[in-house]
Amino acid sequence: MFIKVEPAEFFMYRVILVFDLENPNSEDQEARDYMTEWELEPKYQWTGDFEGSNSEIMQFGGCYLGRHLGKISEIQRSHVEREIITAEIVQVLDDDEHPVAIPEALREETIRNLVETFHQPDVFQPNDEGLLEAVLDAPAVRQAARELVSAAAGA
Repeated sequence: MFIKVEPAEFFMYRVILVFDLENPNSEDQEARDYMTEWELEPKYQWTGDFEGSNSEIMQFGGCYLGRHLGKISEIQRSHVEREIITAEIVQVLDDDEHPVAIPEALREETIRNLVETFHQPDVFQPNDEGLLEAVLDAPAVRQAARELVSAAAGA
């Protein structure tokens, strides 16, 4: 989902939500569910090309969607954080110098548990380019992974 806020006439603004229909983002369904729960209906809605992708585009008045925009942005950020931290955890586990041996049957569950454990607000910060990144204590991640694998093997 792509969120665009732009000025409209007479000191108003409009919010445009764009959902890629061919390659949905992880947060799309949760955002749609939220809008359904709150009975939020777009002022205009259409399907068309957006940056080369077949997309569903919804336009809302800023005043109408305004108090919900924070929650929709929070949904999007949470999913982005999960994607970023998952990639960072995989990189830590697969590090050439300190790899953690995880049986393939346990890998997905172990990574999911590590994401739950280490997904904390203080882990995320902007990098030099201003993009969000996860900064993890690699030895702590590796130790937690070993403990999870050991506990699963003992079960």
